[in-house]
Amino acid sequence: MISLLHKTWRVFESSPDSVNALVKELGISPVVAGLLVNRNVTSASEARYFLDSDLTKLHDPFLMTGMRKAVDRVVRSIEAKEKITVFCDYDVDGVSSAAFLIHFFRDLGVAIDYYLPERMAEGYGLNADAVRKIRAAGSSLMITADCGITGNHEVEIANSIGLDVIVTDHHQVGQDGLPDCVAVLNPHQPGCQYPYRFLSGVGIVFKLATAVRSALHHQAGWEKSRLPNLKRHLDLFTLGTVADVAPLTGENHILCSHGLGVMEESAKPGLVALKSVAKVDGKINAQTIGFGLGPRLNAAGRMGKADAGLHLLTSTSLEEAMAMATGIDEINTERKEIQKLTQEEAEYMIDREVDLEKERVIVLASDNFHAGVIGIVASRIVEKYFRPTVLIALADGVGKGSGRSIPKFNLFKAFTQCSKYFIQFGGHAYAAGLSIEENKVAEFRQAINEVGHCFLKEEDLVPELKIDACLGIEKINRSLFKTIHQMEPFGAENPVPVFMARGVRIQNLKTMGKEENHVRFRAAKGNARIDAIGFGMADAVAMIDPAVDTVDIAFEIHINTWNGQNKVELRLLDIRHSENND
Repeated sequence: MISLLHKTWRVFESSPDSVNALVKELGISPVVAGLLVNRNVTSASEARYFLDSDLTKLHDPFLMTGMRKAVDRVVRSIEAKEKITVFCDYDVDGVSSAAFLIHFFRDLGVAIDYYLPERMAEGYGLNADAVRKIRAAGSSLMITADCGITGNHEVEIANSIGLDVIVTDHHQVGQDGLPDCVAVLNPHQPGCQYPYRFLSGVGIVFKLATAVRSALHHQAGWEKSRLPNLKRHLDLFTLGTVADVAPLTGENHILCSHGLGVMEESAKPGLVALKSVAKVDGKINAQTIGFGLGPRLNAAGRMGKADAGLHLLTSTSLEEAMAMATGIDEINTERKEIQKLTQEEAEYMIDREVDLEKERVIVLASDNFHAGVIGIVASRIVEKYFRPTVLIALADGVGKGSGRSIPKFNLFKAFTQCSKYFIQFGGHAYAAGLSIEENKVAEFRQAINEVGHCFLKEEDLVPELKIDACLGIEKINRSLFKTIHQMEPFGAENPVPVFMARGVRIQNLKTMGKEENHVRFRAAKGNARIDAIGFGMADAVAMIDPAVDTVDIAFEIHINTWNGQNKVELRLLDIRHSENND
């Protein structure tokens, strides 16, 4: 059955034996056990690892291929007082990665420089001019942060002019193989046996810092008192990891569970100021970062001013940081307006140029697109049309593109099959970027749609809502909410649990908001009653006749705080007519 938001619902069918085994061995709630099994955490040892979030259970960084070589080179650089430069990407993960390394080296008393490319002029990743500038400025070691895995040519140039390179990156290895550098730190490289493959860019530099810290103590003989406490910088780890939508599983889950607390208490002027302008006070969760802090830092990168974000995160003055954070907030406001105009242009082009009956992949190119916002607009187009989408901003005969995808279509693999049309490309299954000559855009559009027809069926183009379990509304209370939130922090691959209730009646329905597009109502079944709110759900709920219809609702469970009162309520995600009025 298709819901009123035109989605199919898929309810997880957890193995009762697996759920019961976790309940018996760990003494946990059946609800939590079911959620764990839904997230492929099925053994008692895996569940303990997940729920305990014990920092002592992190993997040895030296298990990562290249780590020993990287650490030896960094330690040699520190002892010889060589100049080190960090080269980073301009998104939140890249900026957080560079900030983490800068704070780490500062803590060690080591001078550290950085280079952050200007998005519009230099594009993504390493570039030859930047490499030459870094060497000319006196650096003999360059550490990339969240980039460099496809920078083979630029690394060759660095080698030829006496600049050693350590690549730290979490993106997929390119067609040309690994760069020929001192070391590559990337769990995705062939043969790497590191147990957890889903660290973000800042996760890789955290591992490098952990290993360097160990080597300085055990090999170089530094006293522990000289070594920094890396837990202090888990705020930056968490910021980059959550903003980059890295899976909150394994080590990411452990580190972010501690990092959120560190972020709440962080004394870093930049984070204090950023929280202030974002009006974030008190408890911080992944949603706070994803919708409040991250977009402001990303806006600086999108608008070609990413150095503002890095300056903010590395600032040592609260007064200076407040001024920078205010400026970034203004940039974010500008970004929102440009994003709105770009999305309007994209949707106008879809209406005029795209045959959604025939085209599996939406490809749009325009000189009216702003290169800094096409990624986020592509995400919005995917949400609305549920098609892989590539938007290309054209300027002077060249296009810079950004793509976003859906679960059944690996964008990076699709780009690989179309690589002959690109100047360069890179990315992940769900998000990838490219540069392309304008005269090749039409051929690329045809080619990627041929790939789309090979791999996407009609049913793949209907969005799916994953539901953890059926749950009667009579079972929902504050105790259940607390039980569920043992699973925090929620995020990618560990989403906020979604439940469904069948045969519910809608009572006391009210519309809300300036445009009357939100709804609030009371869900009722039998003697049970609970309040629910649905943002942007007014049109869907308007298809229901409360006097006659019973409905199935899909929802998250939240605590609503109002006037000092805490009340459990449902946050409506979708709704459909009930098949059975039981």
